[in-house]
Amino acid sequence: MSLAIGGFDLFKVHWFHVLYVLFAIAATVMGTQQLYSTGTGRAVIFAIGATLTFVFFNNRWFENQERPPSRWPPTINMCPDYLTFIPTVPGVKNANGGGCVDMLGVTSKSSGLMKTTKADLQAISSASTNQLFEFTSADVAAAKNIGDLQSICTRCSVAGLTWEGVYDGDSCLGMTVLAAQKKVAAKCNADLSAAVGDIGNSFYG
Repeated sequence: MSLAIGGFDLFKVHWFHVLYVLFAIAATVMGTQQLYSTGTGRAVIFAIGATLTFVFFNNRWFENQERPPSRWPPTINMCPDYLTFIPTVPGVKNANGGGCVDMLGVTSKSSGLMKTTKADLQAISSASTNQLFEFTSADVAAAKNIGDLQSICTRCSVAGLTWEGVYDGDSCLGMTVLAAQKKVAAKCNADLSAAVGDIGNSFYG
């Protein structure tokens, strides 16, 4: 529903904000006029103070507030913790064609990744399974089911790695996030279906 007058849709106007602005202007002008007879200095100080006060509460009450991230962490590192990202790795078939290597020696298990030096980087390929961690955050984002995420978490576990927001060393956090997202999506679809049904009933019955 809309009601446009002079190009303005009256239903989209924030009337409380309009009333607040009008009240702020009236209060500032009237207060300044009342104090003007007692001295110009007092009137000026009141005008400045009132203006700053009304601007502060305008920003606090009516300006759009940034919504906090709905998941934690809000972003996932490109690679597991402390690993280094390589943009292009020959033969790799993942979401972005890159991979991760351990250049610090942080893997904690005997089956983990071997430490990679700068001199080794040119020879890294998809066949370098003892040096290359083949998943990146792009693969986490592209995961469509629990099985996809479980493969990534299993690889982290075998390599002795942690990955904030994905795998903490014990639990596959990515699976929990995906399950929660699916639950929210299912509830949203159910609510939408119910709303559509209510609208249909209001027209036909």
